[in-house]
Amino acid sequence: MNSFFPILNWAGLLLLKEKLSHCTPYQEAERDSRAQWAAFKASHPEALNEEVLDLLDRCNLAAAWERDAAFCLGLQLGLELGGLGRFWDTEP
Repeated sequence: MNSFFPILNWAGLLLLKEKLSHCTPYQEAERDSRAQWAAFKASHPEALNEEVLDLLDRCNLAAAWERDAAFCLGLQLGLELGGLGRFWDTEP
């Protein structure tokens, strides 16, 4: 993997976070998931909470690899098509 990939990936994540910070459905889903997780933690033993966290870590690692692979594919396609535009531009 090229050494510039981490920088591009970081920039992509920043742009995504910026977009999502203005997305009401995402913010609502994030709040709901945090509330559900807090309720789960409060109603289950610590050992089960640790097991669930381990499972989530494994799932999130797989999802991170998928996200990175999709980013690389999108970057490659953008380069091959001759330009890279930002998605969700709000200005013309």
